[in-house]
Amino acid sequence: MVNTEPISIDGVAGPIVVTTNAFRARPVVTVSGVPAPRTGGHQYALPAAGGGAVEATVRSAFADPYPTVEVNGVRHRTGPSVPAALRVLTLLPILLMVAVGGALGGLIGALGFVVNVGAVTSIRTPTAVKALIMVGVSAVAFVLWLAVAVVVTAAFGLN
Repeated sequence: MVNTEPISIDGVAGPIVVTTNAFRARPVVTVSGVPAPRTGGHQYALPAAGGGAVEATVRSAFADPYPTVEVNGVRHRTGPSVPAALRVLTLLPILLMVAVGGALGGLIGALGFVVNVGAVTSIRTPTAVKALIMVGVSAVAFVLWLAVAVVVTAAFGLN
């Protein structure tokens, strides 16, 4: 789970935090710690500063852990911009494992994906270091898959 930094939007009754999960499609939106009700699709009713509610849309970009919150036609990022190369590297373990690994590879790839999302969201780490970590995670996932495949093949005599 990734909690965004609180953001303030004019007209909304408090700081907004969006909690995303790599495996759950729908984010949780809170205003001043109180969950905002979802009104449909990607729409949420945020409490307005003067009473009532403000309609907001939460959108996520491809492999970006920080969605945007759109209020009154203005988009507000909930975290730093993630370069496209890091977004691709985030998915690399899953792409490798689905291509060669079957169900076991998919599971190991999913674990690598979760670790890579953690690397992307570590704010104080330089982009180059994040990229190296993510490539390393992908390599470890591949070696782990290969080791498990060799052990399973040997154990069941599937040569």
